[in-house]
Amino acid sequence: MNTLLLQAQTTLLHLFLLCSESEVKEIELIPPPAATMSEKRGLALHKKFGGGKNLTLAEAIAEEKPLTLEDINTMGDFFERFKPDMDDPGWYNPEKPSLAWIGWSLMGDQCGKNWSIDTKKMVEEGLKDKSIKIKALE
Repeated sequence: MNTLLLQAQTTLLHLFLLCSESEVKEIELIPPPAATMSEKRGLALHKKFGGGKNLTLAEAIAEEKPLTLEDINTMGDFFERFKPDMDDPGWYNPEKPSLAWIGWSLMGDQCGKNWSIDTKKMVEEGLKDKSIKIKALE
């Protein structure tokens, strides 16, 4: 099985277990390590080749900081709208990357996509039935 997929599933399983107990659980929303590795690559590519201007979310993910629900929604919305062209010659090309691949990397690549969309759904459901609450950021 793909290592990135396994890490994402492990993180989701952990979140699910936190949410499945009967008492209210306070959780932090921290992307899995595979997403942070993609972020670091994306930040390095952005520094060298350019791209978008707002890197606040990408930097938070790369530094493994807890995210807000708004951050998760931003990631999920990006992936729900973005249709990657993996046949583009600049896709996965660190010497001549496409801006689309840099943007995709800045959001955590496939692992970030899976994690953000699945986490968004689980958190929204947990907030609805009040089984979880988001730990306040300090």
